[in-house]
Amino acid sequence: MTLLLYALDLLVIAAHMFLRNKLGFFDLDAEGNLASLYSGAKLWTIATLTLGHAAILFRVRAPRRHAIAFFLFALGVAYIGLDDMMGVHERMGFVLNNLFGTGGFYGESFNWLFYFAPFMIAACAVFIAVIRFLWRMERTAAWWFVAGVTLWIASIGTEFLGRYFILQTTVNVPAYHILIVIEEALEIFGATALFTALFRATRGAIRRHVRVVE
Repeated sequence: MTLLLYALDLLVIAAHMFLRNKLGFFDLDAEGNLASLYSGAKLWTIATLTLGHAAILFRVRAPRRHAIAFFLFALGVAYIGLDDMMGVHERMGFVLNNLFGTGGFYGESFNWLFYFAPFMIAACAVFIAVIRFLWRMERTAAWWFVAGVTLWIASIGTEFLGRYFILQTTVNVPAYHILIVIEEALEIFGATALFTALFRATRGAIRRHVRVVE
């Protein structure tokens, strides 16, 4: 299944590179299209798997901190899935720019990186809690989870670099578009790694704790 998802990821990225100007349905730098729907659906699937894992942990009376960490991760991923399809963070950044008077330049849509920084820091604590649990229970899933989180962090760093490009007096447009492909590819590949991690972890939890009565 992981290989199939990575093949689909590559198809979505290729569609952006070769069909973006002809069919806007595959523009990775926009919302409300097939590319964002694909990404959002994958993230909601991850959120569903994570909620299932959290429910199992609550049911077997595992330490509450573990179940809560999975629950919070599920909520975060569900929000990111919604955000992928609706561009919430860019729109919220625009609203906050107007409220605080920090808008007025072309790179203002990137200000969300600063506004959402506290939530990103909190997310790191959740990531660490989930990784520590998976490391003890499902080592392979833990490695996939670490890979996914690393790719997501790299994606955010690439977007921050994109802000630097946009704010230059002369914008290197071809380089910026390459950066967009890299950023979105890192995010998409990271989501697939996280899906693999949660699929393996949830499958392992079901095998350990769920008994099928015939």
